[in-house]
Amino acid sequence: MTNSRSIGIMADSHGMSDTITGAVGLFRRENCHLIYHLGDICDSAYPETADSCTGILLANNVIAVKGNNDHAISANHPGGKISKETIVYLSALPLVAEHGEALLTHSLPFAEMLGLSCMIREMGKNEAALFFKKHPGKILFRGHGHSPEIISNESGEMIFRSMFPGEKTELVGRLPCIITCGSLAAGYCMIWKPGEKSVKCCLI
Repeated sequence: MTNSRSIGIMADSHGMSDTITGAVGLFRRENCHLIYHLGDICDSAYPETADSCTGILLANNVIAVKGNNDHAISANHPGGKISKETIVYLSALPLVAEHGEALLTHSLPFAEMLGLSCMIREMGKNEAALFFKKHPGKILFRGHGHSPEIISNESGEMIFRSMFPGEKTELVGRLPCIITCGSLAAGYCMIWKPGEKSVKCCLI
């Protein structure tokens, strides 16, 4: 695996399988060798869409973490609306994944401290400061917040900055940082280039 290759990251598709397909297509065109989905693959209000959403992820070797909607579906087992295979898949998803210098999760990465509530707790200044302290030099990619954003540590100052489609953000001098990928249901996703130390906000 080479560090210069691109990685596609999406989150919060909320049962919209067409947006997952659109993001996978974009990532393939951009030659992404890995794809991550950061949770809320499904939507607990529409459990009948779960099979198609997870099927696309499995068919395209997408690595996923668990979101609160995915947990709600797997825990409640809506009878007749979702296959046993999908329930098993959602139940087994991890809360946090790691790739090189990055952590990837649905909302907060503090699974050992917060348990399942890490999927729904918001990212504020205190949470960002804790991540910066625990993981200096790391990047956190997260979902849950539906608007693309980067929180960076620049010369000791915490900077919150919105990210916009087509915008490439250089990460040199901004680590540690926290990147909220934005909601795939609204068309947002990210392409991360570890070798170039950059991330690009995209709209499918």
